[in-house]
Amino acid sequence: MKPLFKQAVPVLNQLEQAGYEAYFVGGSVRDLLLNREIDDIDIATSAFPDEVKKLFPVTYDTGIAHGTVTVRYEKELYEVTTFRTDGEYEDFRRPKEVTFVRSLEEDLLRRDFTMNAIAMDKNGDFHDPFHGQEAIAAKTISAVGNAKTRFHEDALRMMRAVRFVSQLGFRLDLETKQALFSEIHLLTHTAVERKTVEWVKMMRGKGRSDALRILLEAHMEDYLPQLSGKKKELETLLNFHFIARPSEKEIWLALLLAVEPTEPKSFLKAWKLPNKTIQVVCEAFRLIKTDVHWDALSAYQAGPEIIDLVETGRAFFTGEKCQMVIQEVYEKLPITARQELSISGTQLMEIYDKPGGAWLKELLIKIEEAVLLNEVENNEEAIRRWLRHGESKS
Repeated sequence: MKPLFKQAVPVLNQLEQAGYEAYFVGGSVRDLLLNREIDDIDIATSAFPDEVKKLFPVTYDTGIAHGTVTVRYEKELYEVTTFRTDGEYEDFRRPKEVTFVRSLEEDLLRRDFTMNAIAMDKNGDFHDPFHGQEAIAAKTISAVGNAKTRFHEDALRMMRAVRFVSQLGFRLDLETKQALFSEIHLLTHTAVERKTVEWVKMMRGKGRSDALRILLEAHMEDYLPQLSGKKKELETLLNFHFIARPSEKEIWLALLLAVEPTEPKSFLKAWKLPNKTIQVVCEAFRLIKTDVHWDALSAYQAGPEIIDLVETGRAFFTGEKCQMVIQEVYEKLPITARQELSISGTQLMEIYDKPGGAWLKELLIKIEEAVLLNEVENNEEAIRRWLRHGESKS
């Protein structure tokens, strides 16, 4: 048993000593069976939330309406969730009500895929009523019970299915795939933010090409922000050269390069991305489309993050990234930020005996450019002489 599970065993022991059942469940159990890295664990129990809270001195009601209590045990936090069944789903995401139960099998029945419906006890023994281990061995993604029902409960499960194709290298079984194709319209009801998370996870997986093919075959793009009718454009992603685990900004740049929207900022805003991400990705996209050639001025204006992103974007097409650009161009710059100028805005206001304003910003830009183009050395006296020379010429 891996360390994360071992250190949580006392939590299971405490629940069992009080007469309740307790198991490790969910993605952590699946990833254990796949020998994948495990970041956190989830615990399911027959104890109801109030019963859990009585057993542990420090708890937090992080999702108590749905049976989840966060337990603090020896400085670690564990999500402990009561076995439950879900009532009717009203918004293709959440059940109207949940019912707490004492049965592990009833709890596992409400989960999305059989590979995620396996429980493990404190001894490392598996409880697998829906044959999730067989699905893992066969590298198959199979819905628990009726696939259409699972997708009606939470439409995002269709994107999760495609994402698991990418992350795990698995394939969809026939029933699950057919249900995905027939119910894909339900994604209309899913929040953009949730779709965005799944898109990034899908594009980070090694099997992204297989996942993209299923996504396009199912016409899932028609229910994603700004991608309706963009099947041909998205097919170009299949030929891009991605690194093993691209960053989020690289993923969004790839999408811009594939789709080439006329309004890149509006395109990315539709995905509800942070403004900083939009700004950086759009600038990298602009520089690639204008075929920037790095010199001192363009490298300075772009900065190392955007330079690296631009070269990554170019490598999507060529398969070769110019790794030396930052070292050969950027690191040789006489300055890398305005703060490194040997003369300040305050000094310039004293020299010209004028208050700050637009003129000051324009002058600082001129000085920056002169230093970068080696027209003047970056020291105060040289800049003062350069300024006087410029005044006499004007």
